Amino acid sequence: MFLDENFSADSHAWLSREIAALTDKIKMVSPSVWAEENRYLPANVTPLPGFYSYEVCPYLREIVDCLDIRSTVREVTVMKGAQIGATVGILENAIGYFISQVKSAPMMLLTADGELAKIRMDGHITIMIQQSGLAGLIQSSDEMSRNKTGKTNAKIEWVGGGYILPFGARNAAKLRSNPIQVLLEDEIDGYPEVVGRDGDPLKLAEGRTKAYMQTRKILRLSTPLVKGTSKIERAYLEGDQRRFHVPCKACKKYQELKFYGINEQTGEVWGLTWDKDERGVFIPDTVRYVCQYCGQRHSNADKIWMLPRGKWVATAQPTMPNVRSYHISAMYSPAAMYAWSDAVRDYLNAWDVEASRPRDLGLMQEFYNNVLGKTFELRGTKIRLVTVSNHRRSFYNYGEIPNSYAQEHSGSKILVLTCAVDVHKDNLTVAVFGWTRGARNYLIDYWVFEGDTTQMGDMATWGRLAELIEGDGYVADDGSLYKITLTLIDSGYLPDQVYRFCEQYESSVYPLKGRDFPPKNASLKEFSVFSSPLGTTVYGVTVNLYKDRMSAALTREWDGQGLQDERSFNAPRDITESQLRELTAEQKREKINRMTKQREGFEWHRPGGAKNELWDLLIYNAAALDIVAWDTCRGEHLKLDYVNWVQFWDLLESNKLFYSEV
Repeated sequence: MFLDENFSADSHAWLSREIAALTDKIKMVSPSVWAEENRYLPANVTPLPGFYSYEVCPYLREIVDCLDIRSTVREVTVMKGAQIGATVGILENAIGYFISQVKSAPMMLLTADGELAKIRMDGHITIMIQQSGLAGLIQSSDEMSRNKTGKTNAKIEWVGGGYILPFGARNAAKLRSNPIQVLLEDEIDGYPEVVGRDGDPLKLAEGRTKAYMQTRKILRLSTPLVKGTSKIERAYLEGDQRRFHVPCKACKKYQELKFYGINEQTGEVWGLTWDKDERGVFIPDTVRYVCQYCGQRHSNADKIWMLPRGKWVATAQPTMPNVRSYHISAMYSPAAMYAWSDAVRDYLNAWDVEASRPRDLGLMQEFYNNVLGKTFELRGTKIRLVTVSNHRRSFYNYGEIPNSYAQEHSGSKILVLTCAVDVHKDNLTVAVFGWTRGARNYLIDYWVFEGDTTQMGDMATWGRLAELIEGDGYVADDGSLYKITLTLIDSGYLPDQVYRFCEQYESSVYPLKGRDFPPKNASLKEFSVFSSPLGTTVYGVTVNLYKDRMSAALTREWDGQGLQDERSFNAPRDITESQLRELTAEQKREKINRMTKQREGFEWHRPGGAKNELWDLLIYNAAALDIVAWDTCRGEHLKLDYVNWVQFWDLLESNKLFYSEV
C-alpha cells in the first residue's frame, strides 16, 4: 500500500509497532556481567566450583571490563602474584565474552611455547566453552564443508566470523601472520627475549594489532621474574600503576595490603605478624594483618569483608593514553584459596629471620614472584670487608702454625699444608694454607715474590718459590714439623714457564688450569687431570664451584667459642686490611647473554679490576686439599675409588702422613 495525506495517526502508530517488531534488539553486556550470567566452573578446574562470581575476586572486575569492546582502554597490563584467580577471571572470561558478545573479533592467545598454548586451549578454554553455553556458537567459517566443526588444534572459530589462534612465543613465522584485534599475552616473563633473527616476540605479536588501532585490545598477564629483565614490570611501569586498596574493619581507612611495613616516625610495624611456640616453631593460627593506621588486627577470614569494599587507585601517569596497568599480590587471594598463614610459611622457608639472610635464594625468588608479585633483584653474593675481618685471629702470626688453638676450636691440629701460586709478569703471589678436620683452614703465609717471571732463572721469583717448596718447612707451636704436601701453580698467564718449573719435580708440584664449569662427561666436577702435549700432568680446576663454597665459608659467622663450622677460614693477627680486601674483590651476579639478553645462570665478576690475588689463592688451595684427599683415598692405605672424608682425616691424624712429631 502507498501512504498519502490521509494516512491516520492510528496508522502511524500501527506502522511503528510493526517496524519495532521486525527489528532485532542487541543487548550488549560487559565481560564481568557476561561471566556472572553464563560462566560455570566445574570442580576439575577450581577449588571453588559453581557459577562464577566476582564477589570472590572483586579486584578482577575492573580489569576484565577494560576489555569491553565499548571501553576506551586499549592496553591492559597485570603484574600479579599467584593464586589470585587472574587466568579464570580475566583471560578465560574475556574469551567467552568475545565469543558471545562481539562475535567478529580475530583473537590470539600467546603463551611461552606452542605446547603450553595447546594445553591451555584443551584443558581450560574448551571446558569454558562447553560449560558456559557457548558450544552451539562454535562453527567453521567454511560454509561449504560439513565436516568442519569450528575447532582444530590450530584454531577455534565461531558464529560471526571471529576466531582465536593459540600460539607459542617461539614461533616467529606465526607471529608475523594474521591481523589480530584482540591479543591475550599470558605469562610474558616466560617468553624468550628474541626468536632467532626475528626479534622480540612481544613486538612481533603486538605488531599484528596495528590494523585495529582504534578498537584493539592487548592484555598482558604475568607473574614477574627477575628485576631488569622482566617484561611485565617494564609494561606495568608504562601504565598508570594501579594498586588495590581495601578498608580496615576498625578505622575504615583504605590501604594497600603489604606483607611488611614500618612507620618511619613511630617505628611501629604493620602488615603480617605471627607468633612462634617455645621451640621456635611457627604457629599458623596466630597470623594477623595489622592496619597501618590504627593497629587493628585482622584475621585471614576478614578478607571476605575487606575485598568486596576495595577499590583500584592509580599511582602514576601512563606514558600513553588509554593504557592501564595493575599490580596485585597473593595477599589478596580469596580467603579459601591462599591464606596469609601460607604466605608467612613460604617466607620463613625462604628467609632465616634469626640470621637475617636467605635460607635458599631459589625459594626467596619464588616468594618475591609468587607471593609479593614483585621482581626479584639478583644482587649477587658480595663478601664485605667487615665480614672477612672477623676471621682475623689474635692467637697467631704469619709463619706460625697454631696447633693448640686449632685443636681446641677446629677439631684437630693442622694435618696437612698446601700451597698455591698466582703468576703475573712482575711477581709471583704465593699462599700456604693449613687444613684441619672438616676442611677448616688457616692462612699460614702470604708473599709477593717480585721480579721477572718470564725468566726461569730469576732467583727473586722462581728461585724463592723453589726454596719454599724444598726448604725445611714449618714448626708448629707443639713442635710438629710440616712440609708442603701439594703445590698448584696457575698456568693461565705463562704456561711454558709454569710447565718447565713443575717438570723439575716428580710429584707434589703441578700446573693448574682454571675453568668456570667442568668439561662435559667429566668424572669429577671439582677437578680433572690431563696431560699437556709434552706429557706434563695438569690439573683443571672448576673455580666457580670453589668460589661458591669458599664465599659461604667467608660469610659464615663464629662467636669465638666452641667448635668452628666446617670449612671455616682463619687469618693471622698480622694480615693487613689490603690483603683482607683481596678476599672481597669478586661478587656473584646473574649472567646475561649479550646477544639474546637471556639469563644463562650466574657468574663471578670482579668490578673495577680490584686486586683479588688472595681470593684466587684461597680457591686454588681449596682445590689442592681435594686433590690430596682424592689421591690419599685411592692410595695403598684406603684403596677407595671415592673420597671418604672421615677416613681421610682419621688416616692423616693416626698415621701422621703429612707431618711429624719431635
